This record gives sequence, C-alpha cells and structure tokens, in this order.
Amino acid sequence: MYSEWASLQDEIQCDKANQSVLHKFPPVVGTTVATSVVRHIALSLSIAANSSEPCQLDSDKEVKWAMEVLCYGLGLPLMELDTIKECVNVYCIWLSACLPPSPHQNSVPQPIKDDPNPYIQDMIHHLLNLFVPRPGSDVDSVRKQAVFCHRVLRQIQAITKESTILSRESWETLLKFLLAANDSLLSPPLEKDDIGDQLCERVLSVLFEIWLLACYKCFPSPSLWKTFRAMCISWRHHESLVVQWHKVNHALTSNVLNFTQGPEYPKLTLADDEAQLIPTSMTYDCIAQCWFRFLHIIQNPVDLSRPEIIGKTHKFMQAAMNSETLVDPTQHECLSKLPLIFYKAMKGVSVMVNAFLGIPQTQNRYEEQLISSSSSNSKLTLPPSTPPGQRKSSRPMSVFSSSNKGAKTANTSAPQPKANTPMLSSLIFHEPRQSPAPNRPKCDSILHLFGAWLFDAALARVKFHNCHKMVPEQGSVHSDRRSSSLTDSRRNSVSMDYHSETSGVCDNTYEMGRAEALGTLCRIFCAHKTGETILPVYYSRFYMAMYYGLQTSEEYLSGQVLASVLFNSCDILRVDLDGVLMLLPHILEAIQLVLNDLPNKYKTNEMTSIIEYKNVELQRACVNLLLTTLCLPLHFKDLTIRDIVSSTDTDVQLITFISLKKKIIDLMIGALRNTTDPTNTQMLLGGLMLLVEDMAVCEAAEQTTFQPQDLSLDSENAVFSDTSNTSLKTSSSESSFKDGSYHRLGNPANDLDSAHGLFGEAVTLICHRLLSQWKTELNSALAAMEILAGLAKLAISPPNLLMCKCTVKWICEFIVQQCNRPAPAHSKDLHSTIVAAFRCLSLWLVEHPRLLYDKECLHVVLEVVELGISGSKSQKPDIQSVQLKDTKISPAVQVAVNRASDPPKYKQDKQRQPASKRVQEAAEGLLTCIIQHVGAFPPPCGPESLFSLLDEKSLLKYTKGNSCIPEHGTPFRYYVLENAIIVGLLEQPLGNIEDLLPTVTALIRGPFGRHAWVMQLRHSPRVKRGTSKSHLADPGRPMPVDSVGFRHAAKPRNFPEAVDKVTPTKAEKSIPTLESLVTDEKRPKLNKLKSFIEKQAQFEAQVSQKKQQEMKSMPFPNKDTECKPPKITEEFQAARLFLSHYGFLSLEALKEQTNTSLPPSLVTLDTTNPGLTNDLEMLDAITARDNDTVHVFYVKSGQRSAADILRNVGFQRGVQAQFLEFLHSLGWPVDVQKHAGWTGHISTSWKISQPEDIQDRAPRMGTGGSIYDGQQQVLYWADVSSEVAFIVPSLENFNRLQNDGDKSPQVSASTVSEGQGGAKPTTLSLERPLGELRVSKGTDSPSSPHDAPVFRARRFGRSSTVTIGPDTKIFVVWLENFEDHENFPTGDFLSVTSTGLDQYTPTSSSSMRQEKDIFVIFIHALQNGLFRIHMEGQTGRISMAIPLVDGMVVSRRTLGSMVRQTAINIGRRKRLESDSYQPPHVRRKIKIQEIVDKYHLKMTESEFYTALFQDVHK
Repeated sequence: MYSEWASLQDEIQCDKANQSVLHKFPPVVGTTVATSVVRHIALSLSIAANSSEPCQLDSDKEVKWAMEVLCYGLGLPLMELDTIKECVNVYCIWLSACLPPSPHQNSVPQPIKDDPNPYIQDMIHHLLNLFVPRPGSDVDSVRKQAVFCHRVLRQIQAITKESTILSRESWETLLKFLLAANDSLLSPPLEKDDIGDQLCERVLSVLFEIWLLACYKCFPSPSLWKTFRAMCISWRHHESLVVQWHKVNHALTSNVLNFTQGPEYPKLTLADDEAQLIPTSMTYDCIAQCWFRFLHIIQNPVDLSRPEIIGKTHKFMQAAMNSETLVDPTQHECLSKLPLIFYKAMKGVSVMVNAFLGIPQTQNRYEEQLISSSSSNSKLTLPPSTPPGQRKSSRPMSVFSSSNKGAKTANTSAPQPKANTPMLSSLIFHEPRQSPAPNRPKCDSILHLFGAWLFDAALARVKFHNCHKMVPEQGSVHSDRRSSSLTDSRRNSVSMDYHSETSGVCDNTYEMGRAEALGTLCRIFCAHKTGETILPVYYSRFYMAMYYGLQTSEEYLSGQVLASVLFNSCDILRVDLDGVLMLLPHILEAIQLVLNDLPNKYKTNEMTSIIEYKNVELQRACVNLLLTTLCLPLHFKDLTIRDIVSSTDTDVQLITFISLKKKIIDLMIGALRNTTDPTNTQMLLGGLMLLVEDMAVCEAAEQTTFQPQDLSLDSENAVFSDTSNTSLKTSSSESSFKDGSYHRLGNPANDLDSAHGLFGEAVTLICHRLLSQWKTELNSALAAMEILAGLAKLAISPPNLLMCKCTVKWICEFIVQQCNRPAPAHSKDLHSTIVAAFRCLSLWLVEHPRLLYDKECLHVVLEVVELGISGSKSQKPDIQSVQLKDTKISPAVQVAVNRASDPPKYKQDKQRQPASKRVQEAAEGLLTCIIQHVGAFPPPCGPESLFSLLDEKSLLKYTKGNSCIPEHGTPFRYYVLENAIIVGLLEQPLGNIEDLLPTVTALIRGPFGRHAWVMQLRHSPRVKRGTSKSHLADPGRPMPVDSVGFRHAAKPRNFPEAVDKVTPTKAEKSIPTLESLVTDEKRPKLNKLKSFIEKQAQFEAQVSQKKQQEMKSMPFPNKDTECKPPKITEEFQAARLFLSHYGFLSLEALKEQTNTSLPPSLVTLDTTNPGLTNDLEMLDAITARDNDTVHVFYVKSGQRSAADILRNVGFQRGVQAQFLEFLHSLGWPVDVQKHAGWTGHISTSWKISQPEDIQDRAPRMGTGGSIYDGQQQVLYWADVSSEVAFIVPSLENFNRLQNDGDKSPQVSASTVSEGQGGAKPTTLSLERPLGELRVSKGTDSPSSPHDAPVFRARRFGRSSTVTIGPDTKIFVVWLENFEDHENFPTGDFLSVTSTGLDQYTPTSSSSMRQEKDIFVIFIHALQNGLFRIHMEGQTGRISMAIPLVDGMVVSRRTLGSMVRQTAINIGRRKRLESDSYQPPHVRRKIKIQEIVDKYHLKMTESEFYTALFQDVHK
C-alpha cells in the first residue's frame, strides 16, 4: 500500500528537537538553571493571570531562550517533580494560544500570540521529554509523572478539537509527537507499574482519536500512515493496542456499512465513546480511506500467535541483552498475555465480519465479554515454565467441561481442568445464532478483506500431516504472506507454509483465537447464497482448516476450536457449498464426541459432580448438524467420499456414503438416549422419524425385505423378563392373536441397517423414555406421541407386529401413570399429554386392527378406556417392575399388573371421577373409534366422510310414492335417547323393499356422527326361498272327517266330587241362604222372580233347538261359520316396535328425573316446529374430525410481490418439476363439486351434490398447480382423526378478491328458501363455530366459478357455546432462492387464504390473530437433490410441532409425508394450547342438548303412548 513512500520512523526516533542547550552542560548545572528559571516563569505567569499586566517575555529571543530551559526541565528526574509540574503548567498555558480567547491570554507571551504555530511545534517537541521513562523511579513518582502526561494529553486533545488555526506542519508535528510518545512508552517489554503500564491505554486512545481528527481536518500523508503502521509492530504485545484498534475499526465499519449497504441494513451498535470517534461531517470517501488504512494498521494480527515474531523487535532484543536471567526475548513475561491478545484480535475481526454479514451484535456486550474474559483469565499473566510456542494444553476438552466449585477435592480420579486453561464456553456461546441479512455482500468479497487473516489464524500452531507440510523456497511469497495481500493469499493456498519446527507439535495455547477465527470462517461460508460462486482457493483453504478443527483424536484435538466449529457451522451442509461433503466423516466423528462419547464418559454420579458436560447449546448445534446428514447415505449410496488427507505417501481410505448409514443411526439413537434438554429431544425425535420413514420408503421402492430368523414361541414370550402374571406377557394359546402373522417375529431385530430393526429400536426407546423421563415434560411427551403416531402409519416390510402390540401396551401404561399421578401434579399440561396419548392410541389401533384380536391387548385397551371415562379400573392394579431384553435399556419400567383373583368392581358400583372432562372426552372418542372404525376404515364411501351420506331428503326420494318432504310436517318421528342421541324413525318402507314386514329406517345422530340403518322384523331368515307373502297366504280348509267319535253327555261341575264329602264347618254356614232371609211379605216377589227365570230358560231352550235344526238343514261348509285367515296387515307401528324391542320404551324411561334438570331417558321432539329441520342440518354441519388447510406457494428467485408469486403456478413451465411431484405427494386430487369432505373453505365443504347440480367443466390443463386453487379441485388427505385440504392459490382468485374489495362472504339472517328447481345439496359435516351457516344457491349464474358464495346464518338457542378454537393458517412455500424467505409477503396472502372460519373464531381482533397464528414451512431444493426446510411462526408453550425441524434436510421420498405430518401436528398443538377449543364430538353433544332443550315435547305417559299409536303424515 505504501511501498513507494518512505517511512519516517527513523526520523522520529532520531529527532533531536527535544534536546535543549542545557543538555550540553553537566546535569547539576542544567538542573540548577532549570529549577530557578522555571520557578520564576511560573511565578510571573501566576502574577499575570491575577492582574492585567502582560507577560514579561515580549520578544522572540526571550521566548525561545525560556523554551530551552523548559525543554530541559521536562526531562528532569522524577525527584524534581515540582519543577516538572511547573514546566507542564507553563506549556499548557502557552499551548492555549491557538484556542479561542481564554482567561490565560495575559499569561501567554506576545510572540506566541502573534504566530502560534512555530512555537506550538517546538513546545510539542519539548513535551516528548515528559513521556520518556525514568528507570529506577519509585511507584509514586511514576504515578505523578502519569498525571502530568494525562494533563498534556488533555490539552492536546482540546487543541485538536477546538483550534482552527493549526497549520499542516503543526498537525504533522502533533502526529509525530504522538507516535514518538507511544513508541517511547510501548516499544519496550511491558513492566508492571512502569510509566508504560500506567499510560498505555490513554496514550493509545489519544493517538487514534487525534489521528481520526487529522483525517477529517488535515489528512495525513502516506509517509505518516506508513510510519504509523510500521511503529505499531513494536506495540503489539500490549492488549490496549488491539482494543483501541477494534474500537476505531468498528466505528468506521458501522459508518461504511451505512453508506454502502443503506440505512435499512442491520446496524452495528456502538458504545457511546465509539460513536463519538467519527466526526459527523466526515465525507464518505474519507471514511472509506480511513477504514481501509486503519484496518491494516497493525498489519497481520495472526502474528500475535507467534511470539518469535512479537519478541524479536529492537527493544525486546535490547532488554534480553541487558537482563541477566532472560536469554530468549520470546520468553519475556509480558508475552504470556499473547493468547488473550490474539483472541481479542480475532474477536474484533469476527465482529466486523458479522457486521458485513448483517448479523446483529452489540459492542457493549462484546466489551463485557472481553472484560469477563480478562478477569477469568487473570492467571494467564503468570509466566509459564515453557515458551508459548512449545506448550501443549493438557486439557484439550476443557471447553466441554466446567469445574464445580462445590465439589469435593478428595476425588482425584476425575480429570481436573488445567489452571491456566481458560474456560471459553461463556465466550463461544455468548449469543444465539442469527440469520445473516438477505442483501449481504458475497462471501468472496468478505474473504478478500479478512480471508488471509482468518485462514492463517484458523491454523495457528497446528500440527500438520506430512502431506500438508511445505518448506518455503527462496524467493517465495512466504515472507509476504502476513501482509494480508489478496494476491498472496491465493498462492500456494492448500499447502501450509509454516516452519516445520512449529508444525511438529499441536500447541493449544492459542486455541482461543484460533477457535474464534475458524468460527468466523464457518459463519462466512454458511452465509453462502443460492447460486453464489466462491473461489476454489477459498474452498480448499477452508476445508483444510475445517479438517484440522474437526479432529477428535487426543493428538490433534482442540476442544475450544471443535466447539466453535460445531456451533457456527450448523448450515454448512445445507447451503450448496462445492465439495463440502468430503468433511462428512469428520463432522460425524465430532458429533459423536459431543453427543455420545462425552455423556457416556461422564455418566457416573461421581464424575458428574466434578465435570459438567451438558452444554445444551453445543449439543443443539450438533443436533442441527446431524439433522442435515440423515438422508445422505440413502441418497448418494455407493458414491465415494474423497479423502482430504490423501497423498502419494499415505494410504487412501475409500469411504462411501452408504457405509456411514450405521454410524448416523447409532448417533441418532445414542443422542436421543443421552439428551435431557426438551428442545433437543424434540429435534432428535423429528430426525428419528425422518430416518425411519426414509429407510422404509427406500426399501419399499427397492423391494428389499428384511428376513428375521424364525423364533420359537418361547423366544417370543421371552421378549419381557417379567413373570407370567404381568400385563405385558404374550396372550394365551386360546387367543386368535396366535394364529395370525403377529407372532412370526420375536425380539426386535438388532440389525439397525433395516427399517424393520430401526422401527423396533425407535419405538422401544421412545416408549421407554416416555415412561421414565418425558412424562413430566409437556413438549417432549407431545413430540413422542406425534412420532409414535407417524410410526404407526409406516409400512414396514415385514411388519414388526409384536412390537406394535408392545407399543400399544406402553401407551396404555403411560396413560395409567399420568392418570394416577398425585392430585397436585394434575394440570392442563398433564391432561394435554393424556389426550394426545388417547389420540395416538386410536391411530395405532386403526392402522393395526388385528391387535384387538388378542384378548390381552383388548383387555388392556378397554381398561384404559374405562380409566379415562370413570377415573378408575374395575380391578385394582398391582405395580411391578419389568426389565426389557435386547433393547439396550438398563432401567426397569414400572407397569400395572392386574391379578385375576381380584374381584372386579362393577360399573354401577363405581363413582365416576375422571381425571378431567377433557380426558373423559378423549377416552370416549377412543371407545367410539374402536367400535366404529377399527377394522372398518376407510368406510365404503371413502375416507372423505365418516358420516353416512344419507339424510332425510335422500331417504324420502326412495320411499314408495314420495319424492320430497310434504308441506304438512315430516314423516319422520324424532326421539332423543339419554339426552345424547337423536333417532329419526321413518316407518315408510323404501322403494327397494318388497316384503310387507315391519320396517323402520333410522337416522341416528350422535356425538360421533350420523348413521343410517334399515331394520325389518322378520320371522323367517332371508336365506329361505319365497317372500313374506308366500308365508302369509291362505293354506286352505282341511277335508271333513265323518267319524267324530263318541259324545259323552257329562254335566260340568264347578268343584270336584270330593268336595261333597267334606263335612261342612260353622264358618261355611256363616252366610245364610236366601230362603232363610225371605219374609212373608217378600215371598210373592221372590216367587215372581223365579217364574221369570223359568220362562227365560224355556225360551232359550227353544231358540237353541230351533237353531240346531236350521244348521242341520244348511249345506256344508257354512259360509257364515267357516274360519277364514285374517287380512294381511300393511300398516305397522314400526317406531313403537323399534323402541319396545330395543328396550327404550318403558314407564321408567318416560319419567322426569328428580333432583336434576336433565330430561327423561326417552324424549319426543316436536316435529311440527319448522326450526327442527334447520337445527338438524346445523348438527350435521359439525364434522366428526378436525380439519386443517394448507396453502402452497411457489416463489421464484427475487420475487416479493403477491401477484408475481401467484402467477407462477398458472403454467407448468413456471415451476420446477420437483414442485409438481411434491404437490401430488401431499394428497390426492378431488373434485370440489363432488367432494364430501373438507375443501379448504366452508362454502364448498361437506356437501353431497346431486347429479343435477354438478356442472360439467373441463379441467384446466398444463398448470403449475393452480388447478388446485379450490375452484375446481383441491388436494385432499384424511385419516380417522384429521382431514387436510392442500390449496394452491391462483392469481385468478387473488384478482377477484382485489376487485371485490377483499369483501368476506355475505352473511344474512334470513333462512334459505327450499325446493326451488330441485333438491338442495345436502351438507354433511360443515364445521361452523356458531352452527348456523347454510349454503344456498346464488340467484346469478351458479355455474360461474368466480361467483362468491353467499352464506346465510341464523342463531338458535345456545349456539354461541359451540366453539371451534383457533383458526391456524399454515403456508408451505417453495423457494427457488433460499434468501427470499426473508422477504416473503405473508400478510398479503391473508385474503386469498381465507377458509371462512376465521370470522367465527373467538378473538377480539381478527387481523392480529391471523398474523400471529401463521406458520410457514419453507422448502428449498438443494443442488444435490435434497431439500432444505426452514420454519417460521410464533411458537407458544406447545407449538413446536414435528417431525419437520427448522434446518432439516429431507429426501425427495419423504418430503410430502413429512410436510403433511408437520402441518397436521401444528394444528393439533394449537388446538391443545387453545382454551376455547372443543373436540368435534363435544360440539355435537352440546348441539344435541340444545335441540333437546328447544324442541322437547313434554307429555305424560298416557299422552306419549297415545301419540305413539297415532299415524304421522306420509
């Protein structure tokens, strides 16, 4: 830079301008003259200051003579402190001549007032004598000398800031004076309490401050700059020089970034004193010039790690020659601080690099760290027994451990930290990792500035392999490498050109600065942008530095360097760096050391009390790195990784990617087993899910099947070591479970290279940690349940079904443990884990329905259901300890074991006390899932709907003689059973029923859906031929038979004959006879009565005789008396028969319950109320599953506008082919008009479109995904508990909403008119929080896809109590350029991503809620074919959903599945966190209760039975 300019160093050092004429005389003479003259001058100055008399020195000759005396006086020994003080006072007053008028104007000689610049230059030369060290002086005198120097420096600062008359010569004299003063004080080796130690920081700060002022007012010449740079070489053993250098550099860097990158660029926050260093009016060009010159003012800062260079200056050599004990100048005591100075130099460079990268960092915090490091490393000032260049740290892993002050010192077996080894964990991990600015400079630009320093510092004092050593030849550029020239840094970039004697030993003394330098390099390369190119020379040097930084062997290991590399290189494998995968084996070794080796090494209690290894942040960095390596082995397979240390004299070790698969799996399993941090646990669980799924999908694609060994039944039963009375033993031989394929497998496979073995190991490990450690930690437990749910859906070949059975039992045991925890432990978080466990259990049972064929498994599951619903089990469990075999798990698991001898406690004898209402509802959901869906999912109508697709209108279309609902009432009878189930009974047979039998069609609406059943009362099976009419036909009269046998005339008796033989008793005569009571007066009347009776008997005998004669005369058979079959009944009271036969109809069921407001068990609804039909439709509008909506976007490089982003998916050529493949892996396409499930918007969801309502529209072809914008098609996926709609918004929808003014769908209070032009499409499970929305046909063109739907709403009863919870928006954004995620316009898409549910969610501010609840999953396709994941969103207490983790790199095979699972889990976690969320079956139950309260037809028992026999409208 200054090669063509001469240095002024010799001129300054040999300058005699500070020599007085008195120096020609003996010291006694000079001292006597100076003392007398100076005392008189000082006295005259004080008199002139107190009076108006001018100074007596009124000529140039007099002033110069006095200045000669003052010059000598400033150099007097410190014994003459009074004279020195007076000299300082005189010169300080005279120097004020160049300042604005002051009170000391009378004390300044007139010649100085007339032309101050020449005199000021002389005085400044003379003042240099004050700064000359006085050897042999006592400490107090040195301190007083320092006080005088401080006063002079303050006066000089005032002159430079306030004076306006200084000439250029005066400025140069000032700068030369400061350089000379600094050189006089700082060049010699530092001695404690000498003048250099006292003034070091002050004199350097004044030098840098005044030099900056000179750049503003009178820019120094190149010769001065070169002199400044050359003289700084002799001062570099002072810590203050590096501190002041960084203060100026950071202040200038902050200003440079302000005008080069713009005011929006992240600013480097400065301290108050640093912000004032730069004059506010300094030009940009001047700032740039100063910045570059000051940046290189101390030349190569890496020389601070080389004592042989720092200690070979003239002053150090002179001190060594004058010392009797010091032989080698590099062993001077002051050089023991070089490691700390080197670290501070690299830390300052790191701050500047962070500023250029746009990583926010405050200087205040940086200074605090430097202060803390200085105090914590105070022991470094002690001289070591060996030179710094030959020392080797005995504690290379000190960064991973910290001493415990409270530990007992008696334990000498534990390794103790070295006394002089600093603990840098607080420095390396002082701040969280932050993303660089999107508009940051290119990596090459930053490396051009700092690369040479950083590359050299990253390999400082490293022991090199032989293949990397190079002896510099004569004439090579080795001597100029430290000049930080860009050209030099490119030459011989790979071969290390350090001396062989220093490269033969690994010296960790300077690992602090080396760690900071290599960490800075990692941040630079991790800031690589998409498509950016970096020079190969930089790649090669960086990989070489990384190779030595990642070493884990004791010979090469540096713990602080390794920690810094791991902490700062989390993104290194996911930013498309060329050739970076050659570091993969070394990265895995380093990760293994941190995650597995160290925790296992210090796992005993004794060691843990001494050494704390759990550095959570470092472990998290390793986990981040590990998550980027999971898919590499199966992606590259047999591809060879190049060896970075290969050479002609070493054996080349070929490593393939597939050979690292086992190591990565062991790392993942070991890390998950050792980690204790909840965040790290969740990240590892997400990685484990990716690992298992990627392996399973890869094996399925390659059609490879793991073949386990055939194991006997004994080995199967030996999976658990507990006795036969445990609940985890295999089922008995009577179980049908034995007959299936579930017991073809025995112990979990030890071969983790297969999906089968890894599946078993993963499930076992997760369940064990869940039962032992994670049960008290909410997020870890939820993450474990999410992973178990994901593992349940994996297709493992062959299926590890025995492990599936064990998993179900372990989940049940987890629920039991959580429910049985003490009452103080029960909280919302605890119950959230139980609810998640019930949901996970239902998924396992649905995916593996044959598990319930096992009697024991079924018993365990139903016991857990009973526990969740009632709060206790029928049989009291006995807790036993179970030890698992072959699972690498040492602790035993406590399980609940039921004893068969215990008498069960029946349902009616138990008091229902569930853990909470939420737990009870989750258990009811599991029970319903077992009954309805296990073994029957998906239903016949497909996974789109769990409901029956039939409702009243659909059924009435198929009734005989009816096509629609009559105007006067409905033919359905509606009853409510147990205040929970609405049964609609239709007594009319359907058109396909020909038998005239009692038939009833039942529409059953309960908390878990709507179901349609047709029941018929038959007295003969259907398998017999013929219909019911054939059985009811007249069989005909049998032929008469003449022989009728003998007729016996026997008179019937009322009592047996033996009665007459019984002797009467008096009691029998207690009732008198009629004859004994008749008197003479009444006798005639009695006789008259008897005559009437006789006449009547005669008349009847005559009539009987006459009738018999007539019958004999009539022909046979007689038509009047012949027996005929009854007429076949075609009208049945089928509703009454149904209620009676199923036990619902009884007097007890009709009675009002006492002491409660609940209605009777059997309730009739008022079908005459027209609102009943609307409320039933509202009930059907509440789905039985949770639904989520995911909106997918495609962003091209550099796009920021919402319209531009939406335009990409309009054409296939506008998107990458991988994007379309990803879309189709999310779900299957469905037609919105025909779809019966969730479509992403309530206006088109859950509808049964009739054939006449379906409009034939040709699908759009050749789109880039916009066909799935919700107008014609969407991508849909569903399981038994969730349904998801994936929508790709199009520009067409966006423009329509913009043209409509972003109006939301209209809501009207009017009811929907029915029966116009055909039947209305029937809603199935439209989930509405208020339960009142109904979809109507528009009066305008209904065929136009652009017409916004109209929603009509009504409020009934307590509809506000039905709430849906949070409306979480989930975006999936495909990025061509990863940096565009910083500028993605999330807020601009709120209108086009509306689901119709947002305006009904319970919140005070819809816009604020939407902004907060948006989760974005960014996907970026890497050049190697893998995909980088970045996740954004405000995470609450339980919102960190997995399996996707921020920074994870996933494969093409698993991308769609992982994104889908993460989106579903995000919605589930938000619902768990919400206080307003109610499960679907709870919302349906509340709606049913509202219908009962509103339409309950209160009747007495007699009225009920009367209405039951009455006909309804048909």
